[in-house]
Amino acid sequence: MNSDQATDNRRVLVIDDNDNIHEDFCKILMPPADSDSLAQARAALFGEVPTLPSQIRYELDFASQGREGFGLAQNAYQRGNPYAVAFVDMRMPPGWDGLETIEHLWYADPDIQIVICSAYSDHPWEDVSRRIGDTDKLLVLMKPFNSIEVVQLANALTKKWNLARSVKLQIDSLAFSVSQRTAELRDANERLQANIVSRAADILPALSRDDLEATFRQKEEFLAIMSHEILTPMNELVRKVQLLLDSPLSPGQREHATTLQRCAQDLLSLINDMHVFMAGGRQETQT
Repeated sequence: MNSDQATDNRRVLVIDDNDNIHEDFCKILMPPADSDSLAQARAALFGEVPTLPSQIRYELDFASQGREGFGLAQNAYQRGNPYAVAFVDMRMPPGWDGLETIEHLWYADPDIQIVICSAYSDHPWEDVSRRIGDTDKLLVLMKPFNSIEVVQLANALTKKWNLARSVKLQIDSLAFSVSQRTAELRDANERLQANIVSRAADILPALSRDDLEATFRQKEEFLAIMSHEILTPMNELVRKVQLLLDSPLSPGQREHATTLQRCAQDLLSLINDMHVFMAGGRQETQT
């Protein structure tokens, strides 16, 4: 297991009223540590093909009813240690069915990936789609299922959850940096303008036209240098944000990226306002 895998979220919640199903998930996703070596040895000795590929281990929790699973997911999310994937049985009498359980799970944790474990006789997909909506966080695993299907789903969906979390953290970090830089630039601009007004009030009566133009040239040079230092990372930021918006994002991720783009545009507008302010000052000195 590499260092990236060691830090990934591999937490899986299984909600099913059948204890045998719980045991099956344990065998599939939490096999004994020596199972891989035994399978490889058996294949070498007898020419057998292992039933499952070598795999990482998952951290599993189990619930027998939807309400119990909702409580586990809610507590995990509030502790900052959420589940990446939940396997949810469609029928769990006498409590919530699978659809009601999923609705509550997404209320507690909007980012959790979910697999419905359903038989052909359960809810038609039209009913599922009508209640749950069009989402990329829901897959269906038809019963009876085999071990390979469970391993593939657990592997793919935990990777998807971790990639989505990584993108969200990067967007949040960029948004914070832009917001911080915008606030710093706005404060610097306000201080600069206040200083200019204060100094102009003190020295304008004694300054000649040449002195005034020299003062504004110095101010322009300062703003030009500051604008260049800001515009260089800003242009790179705008380019990265556009790449994010052009890629497939979830609604929540797209909202973050749009906020980041709006902050960048506000900062560029502020830089333009400073140049307009400078142009106005130069016109005043020439009249």
